[in-house]
Amino acid sequence: MQRENADGFRAYVVPVDDPRWYRLSVDALRASVPVTEAQVLFVADELTLAAPEFPVLAIDLRGSGRAFRCIATELWSVENNLNLANMGWQEFAALVDSQGVYRGLNG
Repeated sequence: MQRENADGFRAYVVPVDDPRWYRLSVDALRASVPVTEAQVLFVADELTLAAPEFPVLAIDLRGSGRAFRCIATELWSVENNLNLANMGWQEFAALVDSQGVYRGLNG
C-alpha cells in the first residue's frame, strides 16, 4: 500500500497494529480512533488479507462515518485526494462497484 505506483504516487499512511482493534465493527473502530487531522482510517482486516486485490476497508473519520473497500493499488488515490480535498468522500463512495469496492477512477 505504501509503494509508489508507476506515476510516482503513494499513500501516506501510518501503520498501526493494535490487537484491541481486531474484529471491531466500523462504528467501534471509528469511535476508538483519537481525534486527529486524519480524514480516513484504512483497515487491513481478515477480508483484506484473504482477497487477491487486498481490498482495504476505508472508514470516513470526518463526516458520515461510512465505509467502503478500496483495492490496495488504488489506496494512494483515496488517501491523496481526500487529504488534499481534491475529491470528497461521497465522490469516492459513488464510484464503488457492485461489491462495494473502489477500483480506481477507470475501474
